[in-house]
Amino acid sequence: KVESRFEQNQSLFSVMQMEKWIIYLILSIILIIAAFNMVGALTMLILEKQKDIAVLKALGANNGFIQNVFLNEGFLLAGIGGSIGMFIAFLVCFVQQRFKLLKLEGGSFVVDYYPVRMHAIDFLLVGCTVFLVAVLAAWVPAKKAATRNFSLKS
Repeated sequence: KVESRFEQNQSLFSVMQMEKWIIYLILSIILIIAAFNMVGALTMLILEKQKDIAVLKALGANNGFIQNVFLNEGFLLAGIGGSIGMFIAFLVCFVQQRFKLLKLEGGSFVVDYYPVRMHAIDFLLVGCTVFLVAVLAAWVPAKKAATRNFSLKS
């Protein structure tokens, strides 16, 4: 029976595929936990900018405008962090592909190094996950900033 390399080592490849999804799930949970830091940072920013929000409302800014200001701040934080993270991931994968730094011990594997392939769909999935978590994390503080009434008096 003639089998391809994938058919010969189907268990290895299926374990690696499962590992990919489990790592994605674990890192998504870490991202959600990190989103609490973003919520805290935006909340602190709102507390620092109470007088500025009051001035904007006195000048005629509506709640939607105030909410968009803080949503954009959250998107900026998530965008910069996500871009830097994906760039570092790209570099790590490129270095592994080029120089094969992570070796597999044992000698019974098809390859002697940890195989890495970059797919655009993976980067797109991570980008969408970062965007979704950023929307959820920035929405609550932005909504509170828009609906609270701040006073110019100290």
